[in-house]
Amino acid sequence: MKPVAVVLGGTAPHSALIDNLKARGFRTVLVDYYANPPARAHADLHVQESTLDPEAVIRVAQDHNAALVIATCVDQANTIACQVAEKLGLPRPYSYATARVIADKTMMKDKLVAHGLPTARHVYAHEGEMPDLSGLRYPLVVKPADTNGSAGVRRVDSAEDLERYLALALGLSRVKRAIIEEFVTGPELSIDCFIEQGQARIVLVRRKYAVPSGSGVDQVMQSTGSIAPYPLAPEILHEAEAMLSRLAGVFGLDNCPMLVQAFLTEDGLSLIEFAARLSGGTGSTVTRRVSGFDALDASIDSFLGVPVAVRLQEPRLFVMTNTAYALPGVFDRIEGAEALVAEGIIEEFLPYKTQGMVIGEDMSTRSRVGAFVISGPDMDTVRARLEQALARLRVHDAQGRDILRR
Repeated sequence: MKPVAVVLGGTAPHSALIDNLKARGFRTVLVDYYANPPARAHADLHVQESTLDPEAVIRVAQDHNAALVIATCVDQANTIACQVAEKLGLPRPYSYATARVIADKTMMKDKLVAHGLPTARHVYAHEGEMPDLSGLRYPLVVKPADTNGSAGVRRVDSAEDLERYLALALGLSRVKRAIIEEFVTGPELSIDCFIEQGQARIVLVRRKYAVPSGSGVDQVMQSTGSIAPYPLAPEILHEAEAMLSRLAGVFGLDNCPMLVQAFLTEDGLSLIEFAARLSGGTGSTVTRRVSGFDALDASIDSFLGVPVAVRLQEPRLFVMTNTAYALPGVFDRIEGAEALVAEGIIEEFLPYKTQGMVIGEDMSTRSRVGAFVISGPDMDTVRARLEQALARLRVHDAQGRDILRR
């Protein structure tokens, strides 16, 4: 009989995870509370339970005599995977206690500060109280302490903004805590690493891009996509790897991926946050295309306790990721993506929604209907292909309206 792998979360990137596990000889059982999540068609079995309910996940794992419980790119599901694996004596990349600290941004921040790792000045807010902000300067950023992705993250320019967006962040937080921190300027970077024998190996650096000014959602701290590779001077790269190795040591991480969000300032990197997992969306595809490193395969080895050796190639192309956001509505279908892929204008389109899913008013991770990858030998080619893609893609709601945010 095949060993069983329980995959937590039917998010689109987990389709590739399931395919990899099946190629390794696993029977795959997908746990997701949606009736028809994007990865469902790839799994051998779909069990409609919440990935955030550890008791339900334990039952599924025991019912199927699971050899592995895994999530590779969803913070909260990753925490539950470590919790369940630890309880059942299954392999895991690190302890549940470590996963819990990393998933709670307040506990993470406390450790960063305690060990002298650079991060923005900040305070914490709890439901029903307004913290003392006398040590902070506007503009600020407010964010929930424990949500997936960037839901509820807002830029704050005034006391009026703060009251409104703090209420939003606290409402989204399960632990009813939020972080208020100073806004840091400089290029925002997404850094994919793998910790090999205690040392952080930087696999790929991407420059992230925010929602354009004047789009009507200026205070939304969302990324519209990224461009890779982003060149770092050799001395900055060396300093960054040394800092990230220290970061991994502080949290006891080894033989596992590490995704770091940071600003590049005049003084070096300023850490926003990090996660001991892969980047979501098209992240693993971009990492492999640019660096030659199969981060998804390495992440599975990490869960199984198999040592990973990082081997990289020199970048030979530019790769742009683009996130497709939609206006509120009931998602129906996407048109134009298949033709764009067939013509080589876009390399891959990854759908995030299935028919009937509701897209809310809050422009956040939940408003994303998909992502697509564009590559080329130079940035002029990449930009030209992006213009064609935006002109031809259509996202329809149940009433047939095009609701793509361009």
